[in-house]
Amino acid sequence: MRIFIGTAIPAATSQDLGTKLREELAGPFWRMAPVTQWHVTTLFIGERRETVIPAISGAIARLAESHAPILLKHGRVVTMPKQEPTMLWVRFQPNPALTALHVSLAQATGTGPSIHRPYWPHITLARAIAGHPGPVDGPVVLPLLVIDHLTLFHITPSSAGSVHHPIASWPLSGRGPVAPVVVD
Repeated sequence: MRIFIGTAIPAATSQDLGTKLREELAGPFWRMAPVTQWHVTTLFIGERRETVIPAISGAIARLAESHAPILLKHGRVVTMPKQEPTMLWVRFQPNPALTALHVSLAQATGTGPSIHRPYWPHITLARAIAGHPGPVDGPVVLPLLVIDHLTLFHITPSSAGSVHHPIASWPLSGRGPVAPVVVD
């Protein structure tokens, strides 16, 4: 199973962002990710056997109990990487609490953390499909976003791109699992 830990963007926030960014997302260079799939990744884990999902879930639950919600600020529209962009993001300012959570989750799940420091929280809005889109260094479109839970997602490929299916979620408040889903 290909998995990652993240936080889904609330539906109302996604709809509002989609409306604000209609022009940027409508260009001929981009394939927009479905707004229902927009999320902030806390840790990409990668391929794991289904048999380790309970251990990974337990590690996430323990860490979620010890971390408070995290406030992300100043979400700006940018392309990444800066040279020959392939993705359109809403990128937030780095947050030391999110970077610490990222590193803790990596250690607890036996995953290598991101090589990028600080860890840049972002929402991937679209991926390049044709040519080379020009760089975008746009305005703040999402001033604040609260990361108040962690979700373990399973990724499956589709003709429209990757689809993320929630396996289980835990609040960053010490209350334990809130939405377990049985893995097929």
